[in-house]
Amino acid sequence: MMTGGCLTGSDGEGPGRRPAGAGPWRGRVRQYVPRDTSTVSDWGENLYGDPCHECGFDWAISRDEAIKSVVNTPRSYAQVLADADADADGSERDPELTWSVGAYICHVGDNLRIWAERLAGVCRGASPVVASYDEGLLAVARAYEGIAIEAAMWSLERAVEEWKRAVDESLVADIFLDHPDRGLQSLVDVIRSNAHDAFHHQWDIERSIRPGPRS
Repeated sequence: MMTGGCLTGSDGEGPGRRPAGAGPWRGRVRQYVPRDTSTVSDWGENLYGDPCHECGFDWAISRDEAIKSVVNTPRSYAQVLADADADADGSERDPELTWSVGAYICHVGDNLRIWAERLAGVCRGASPVVASYDEGLLAVARAYEGIAIEAAMWSLERAVEEWKRAVDESLVADIFLDHPDRGLQSLVDVIRSNAHDAFHHQWDIERSIRPGPRS
């Protein structure tokens, strides 16, 4: 289902709400960028807009740039936390959001790990039909709000490493996945959607730790 413009109840995109301001990639002059011919799905563009109505993510991002964006996620998140006015402990939460900073970090790591698992399975001969997961239920099962931010960052770093290995292996195999909600997904589609999830939640983290009242 949709909650304020973000998908909930289906894997890959944590809960959130549309802000009053623009996302970090907004306001720039957009130029035509040829689409990668290996993409087969416009799921992300249709759901979030192109660029994303909330975070400004540009779905025309190249495969390699999207991979780089995901690989840089732990460093980017660490920089956001370091730039906070006060020492962030992961409990910060924007009043419009469901999850805390620490919970979003946990979610991004788990989501990347799950997609890596899917890719690795198909590369090893598994059916390309994959099951969805409910990130809300996973958050409860893992007790995201009780996980220390240091542990969440450690887990995120290792999830990114696993994801990159799975993507590298999949680049050679040239695989496709069949997702129950998203339909047929090429590897490029998967990489872009994973990059969007990580980028979008960096934006959620940034607005959660900005000066202002906490929920």
